[in-house]
Amino acid sequence: MNTNKHESWTTSTVSRRTTAAFTMVEIALCLGVIAIALVAIIGVLRDNREDTIINAEGMLWLEAIRSGSRGLDYLTNFVDTITVSNLNDHTAKIYTRPDLKSAPGSEYLTNGHQVVGLLTIPKYLDLGNVISSNKITARVRAITGAAAEKGFSASARDFAFAYRLISEVVPLNYVRPPDSTNYMAPGIPAAELVSRSNLWVIAQNEARNFYELRLTLQGPVIPKGSGYDVLGTPRTFRTLISGARDPQSFLLQPSSFVRAP
Repeated sequence: MNTNKHESWTTSTVSRRTTAAFTMVEIALCLGVIAIALVAIIGVLRDNREDTIINAEGMLWLEAIRSGSRGLDYLTNFVDTITVSNLNDHTAKIYTRPDLKSAPGSEYLTNGHQVVGLLTIPKYLDLGNVISSNKITARVRAITGAAAEKGFSASARDFAFAYRLISEVVPLNYVRPPDSTNYMAPGIPAAELVSRSNLWVIAQNEARNFYELRLTLQGPVIPKGSGYDVLGTPRTFRTLISGARDPQSFLLQPSSFVRAP
């Protein structure tokens, strides 16, 4: 017999239980953590991609300059500008691609022979009565990388990864200590005089045929108004190059050497 007068024989008792769930604040925090992780992953992938491009193209430019390459005409599709700055009189000569807007007095880049030659201009150039100090800077779009970035339209050019290239070709003028080549020093023995004289001749020939090549690549290059901002960490590639230098195009001839007078 049902002694509870408030309950019915036909209606069962329904127990109420609380249900656990995430609150909106917790969901928002989870989404925020996921977003931060995705941003970090994308940033790492982008940095790895840029480092890979710069490493590959640094070696490409090293080999092109060291070997005096003449047939790399495709370089004109990727080199936007080359600026040859003379630090003595603070003047600059700008070379640009024909399809880009150029400053008054600038010249066009027409072939790979010209591109490699401009990048081979020595940092210190002996003009007889004066030593010319030069700085060679190029703005380059990535030669390697995704095919989608290799278009010739303005949008493709803006989307492509670009970097700044600084080329320094320094003659090996002062490799040996001055005392080891000073055969005019007073009071040295005859054998020492001959040794120093021979080293002096060797040093003169080294200065005319051997150079240190330093390439500094830094990117990305971001357009900003009428100029550009260069971001990223600069990376330097260095090697020794040798050969006679063409006085007109500045290209090296690795299989030829000149004798110092």
